[in-house]
Amino acid sequence: MRQVYVSQQPALFSIDMDISPTNDLSATSAQNMTSSTTSKSKATKEMSTSLQLDADVGRFVSESFDSVDDVMTINDISITELLSTCIDACRRGCEVIRNVRHKLVQSSNVVGSDSQFFCCSAVKYKISNDPRSALTEADEASQKVITECLNDCWAKEIRGGLIKIVGEEDEGADDFVDGVSLHDMMAHFDKYNSPRIDQEPIHRDLLSRSDNTQLLESISESAQNEKNELIIFIDPMDGTREFVENRIENVQCLIGITLNGKPIAGAVGMPMIHENKIEIAYGIDLPSGSEQSTSSSSSPLSKISGVKFFNALNPLVKRSSVTDTGMGDYIEGEDDVKKLVILSGDSKKPALAIAMKCLKRDVLGSLGDSVPPTRKIIAGGCGNKMLFVQRRFEALSERIRHQEGTDLSSTIGSISIAPPGSSSWDTAGPTALLLAADPNAIVTDLVGRPLVYDGEHLSNDCGVVVSAGHMATRIHREMCEKLRSDEVFCKALGVSRCNAEII
Repeated sequence: MRQVYVSQQPALFSIDMDISPTNDLSATSAQNMTSSTTSKSKATKEMSTSLQLDADVGRFVSESFDSVDDVMTINDISITELLSTCIDACRRGCEVIRNVRHKLVQSSNVVGSDSQFFCCSAVKYKISNDPRSALTEADEASQKVITECLNDCWAKEIRGGLIKIVGEEDEGADDFVDGVSLHDMMAHFDKYNSPRIDQEPIHRDLLSRSDNTQLLESISESAQNEKNELIIFIDPMDGTREFVENRIENVQCLIGITLNGKPIAGAVGMPMIHENKIEIAYGIDLPSGSEQSTSSSSSPLSKISGVKFFNALNPLVKRSSVTDTGMGDYIEGEDDVKKLVILSGDSKKPALAIAMKCLKRDVLGSLGDSVPPTRKIIAGGCGNKMLFVQRRFEALSERIRHQEGTDLSSTIGSISIAPPGSSSWDTAGPTALLLAADPNAIVTDLVGRPLVYDGEHLSNDCGVVVSAGHMATRIHREMCEKLRSDEVFCKALGVSRCNAEII
């Protein structure tokens, strides 16, 4: 038996800035988040046993999850409502990250003038003082908050197997969710100064739309199957090394939603790029096709991307001795428009070295006089680099649209190359955001295969390549094609050339 709490308290204020592609049917608007009517009606509808009313703390709904109503299907889930709850959960996870960061800075337990490693009980190292092996208090605490937010909203769907949650810190999150009292759960929210779900309900209407599109009504029949598996992937803090090394602008909180192995929506939280705001970028990319049903009077939602800003509750204090390592502007001057931006990390793994050599020598080198100038960026955080690719494409597209007689086919774009080491929760959310902004963008492994999102095989064993822009995607394909025909490279990755089918 699990208790789901429904409150009647007002919400914090947020600011919207939506960036909708031309095939989006209507712009997402900012909502006045002062009512919890939607949340209460949802919980009331899902009741399977009795209600108890407590005048002091609100209303509890006790539910039995031994079975799920036979008429309940995945199509009862609204994609806009599901993503809305993920955005709000992401925001609360970002508050945890800011809180832990503030406590670390205040404790002044920082050693090393160059590396700026945190050295305290809030950071654990599998390898002594190696930030690549760090696990912080923020990772575990943020996932606990996010997981509880989603369980509060979608308890029946989760227990009934309609929604599966997979997180990077699942071991700790499972201990938190099962068998823990509401009082202890809320104490966890209080500890990190993250909005309590019993005082501010999770918002289901951040992306309210006139058509209120249901999930399977929104996508093509070819994208559906008998199982229709919906998975939410959570990376509570992407860029743990960057967090430890005080490069906090590269730290993100990632939530991605996949349907039948395809990323369809996501939220990317940026907890520490603004002093007093938390920024959440989001996107929906629902597959559609000519077979789409036209029985509905209003066309279904297909693609939308945007960003929301929330007032931060936790302060952001920067030490004067620490300089955050940013990635520069998306476009740095007029000449930068004509450059191919190449992003990678500083990994010493052979796969990255081989891929970068292939890109420079075999792909760009073969272009002769038509090779574009390049700008190389070394940055951390898988989601951070993918978001840069998306936002640079949007910035380039906006500039090109203002130039008469040009079209998007003239964009050079960006490409990000990463060796093995990332996982499904690192790429699911950012992929959905990227494809919502640029349907022609490509996300594959290093030999050109689509990434796997089955909830079981979680590691991107063959690395990740991401590109957006006309020339960047062309270079992406050519590089992967050459790499998959390289016997030494494929052997190093443990893949068979004949099975590496490029997309």
